[in-house]
Amino acid sequence: MRRSFGQQTRLFTGEGAVFAAPQAAPPPSWLGPLHPDMIVLDLACGAGHLAEQVAPHVRQVVGIDLTSALLGLAGERLAAAGITNVLLQEGNASALPFVDGSFDLVLSRSALHHFPRPGAPVAEMVRVCRPGGAVAISDMVAPGAELRGPFDQLHRKMDPSHARALLYPELAEVLRSELGELDHDEVSDSRSLPLERILTDVADRDAVYADLRAELDGGPSTGFGPTLADGQLLVSFTTAAVRATKAA
Repeated sequence: MRRSFGQQTRLFTGEGAVFAAPQAAPPPSWLGPLHPDMIVLDLACGAGHLAEQVAPHVRQVVGIDLTSALLGLAGERLAAAGITNVLLQEGNASALPFVDGSFDLVLSRSALHHFPRPGAPVAEMVRVCRPGGAVAISDMVAPGAELRGPFDQLHRKMDPSHARALLYPELAEVLRSELGELDHDEVSDSRSLPLERILTDVADRDAVYADLRAELDGGPSTGFGPTLADGQLLVSFTTAAVRATKAA
């Protein structure tokens, strides 16, 4: 995963960054209410885009990620933005270096599909959340059970660090199994992006284009719903978000 993301830094920096929010965008609603006394953990924080959105509304954000190159980008970005209440730390999401009940809110975005056993990082998120606090997760989900196989296969050609996309009910259940009833769950509309915007040096470009063009020509579905617009090949992703409160 370190090798893969170390070669994908352009997805996280610059105006065209896939994971960047519009300037001054409010925190996403799936996080739930924020307040100035909160201490928040951003699991697999990448270059700190979500931490930057959350930081003005809380006391402290701790961002943890396995990839030092992304943490370096996060430090530069946050310093340039004048954000001073984000602490960045290198670490493994499946073995968090924090004591039980350390955080008021534990969040993760676009990370679980990189874990072959997503229950491990989710259990760690729950462990370090304080009683009465919340755990919130957003991730890409597979377009359907029948398409998960080809979807995962093509996604690994785009990014070898991809492990397995959950179905939406599975994403909900992985959190519900730890915390019980959910406070929030939603599936967003699919988001279409130009393929060239998401391909990096780790991708098997020829194989990716071949699979998508074959689908456009009437071949087997990849689950990415490719379309052509203005001479660009577009692919689609669907995301889902879930949140639950840890019993006091």
